[in-house]
Amino acid sequence: MEDRLLDKIAEPFNLQLPEYATLEAMIDGVLPAVATFSERNLLEEGAPLYTTNWVKMTDRPGATAVELYRFQGFERGEIRVVTDGVVSAQAYEVEESGDRIIIGQSIMRDSFLYELAFMDADFLIFQRHGNKANITHRYLFFCREAIGTRLTWNEALERLVDKYRNSQFPLLAVGLIVAALIAVMLYLR
Repeated sequence: MEDRLLDKIAEPFNLQLPEYATLEAMIDGVLPAVATFSERNLLEEGAPLYTTNWVKMTDRPGATAVELYRFQGFERGEIRVVTDGVVSAQAYEVEESGDRIIIGQSIMRDSFLYELAFMDADFLIFQRHGNKANITHRYLFFCREAIGTRLTWNEALERLVDKYRNSQFPLLAVGLIVAALIAVMLYLR
């Protein structure tokens, strides 16, 4: 009897994510749940965008290359891209609003406008600006180097969800304890 009771209490904390076929489908499912925990602006000098080595995650079958991105400069500059040891560069510029960024070969050539969808110290997601029906690759998904080199794209997104699902546990535990205390006080009254 006690085992079933504990299982029922723990059930909300052991939710399993559904299986997703693509990176984009999983990001579409995950973003609404974690968006409130995101930093809102790319304009802060100490933002993770500038201080972290990012690994680009992909769901392309057979893609085994590790692409490491480092945003050099503040608000505008160069992105150092290292693909399995081969160094290349791209350019970027953060717009004045702080929630949009242009990334490409140069700012005005072969570049794309992205909106900040999510950013914290471990994860970075940009969503391409425009009509979703006309865009084949809507997201750029990056993980901190220590995470991105060890996990696949779906494991990384599961870790993102777990990071914030588990962060709410103490609040729920305190709420349950307070509710139990109130129930005991009412019972003894």
